[in-house]
Amino acid sequence: MDSNGLSNNFNHSQNEDVLDRGYLECEEMFAKADELIKEGDITGAVETLFKITQRNPQFGKAYNHLGWVYENKYKNYSKAEEFYKKALQYAPEYPASYLNYTYFLSNLSRYDELKHHLDKSLIIPSVAKETLYNEYAIMLEMQQKQQEAMDFYVKAAMTTLDSTKLTLYKESIERCKQKLELKNSLGEYYSSPGNYQDYK
Repeated sequence: MDSNGLSNNFNHSQNEDVLDRGYLECEEMFAKADELIKEGDITGAVETLFKITQRNPQFGKAYNHLGWVYENKYKNYSKAEEFYKKALQYAPEYPASYLNYTYFLSNLSRYDELKHHLDKSLIIPSVAKETLYNEYAIMLEMQQKQQEAMDFYVKAAMTTLDSTKLTLYKESIERCKQKLELKNSLGEYYSSPGNYQDYK
């Protein structure tokens, strides 16, 4: 009985070593793919990323990078979304996937889905809160909800420790103020007798 137990433990340990080695090899390949993207070798990066997913179909970080490439380099949005969703599924702790999918939905003006995704991302500890607040604000500003957008720009500003970003958030708040002032002034103009009445 003891010998069987030892044998089972030994086999289990061997299996763990094989899995760990395979995972580490994927991590090394992933780091190489990341460098290739930075160097502009997109073809080489994609080939490496696909090799990773063939070796380990649940290596979520590789899907994130494939999503980024297919969105930004190939403009294949359906494939990009497919890869981003796999990244979120298989690497739920990897923050880049949440942010990249956020930018993806924002760029396509899919605001209902974006709102749902941002709400979900906000409870993930590893995802930068200031970036999410900024994306909420951009979404709201694009929907012409300047007052609500300013509230989120303020949240982003209060959360950041980066002086450059703080300046950008302050500029965004000022931009929203100017839009509100313009909207209010035009509202007064169009509500005057003799001017166009259908302004909203």
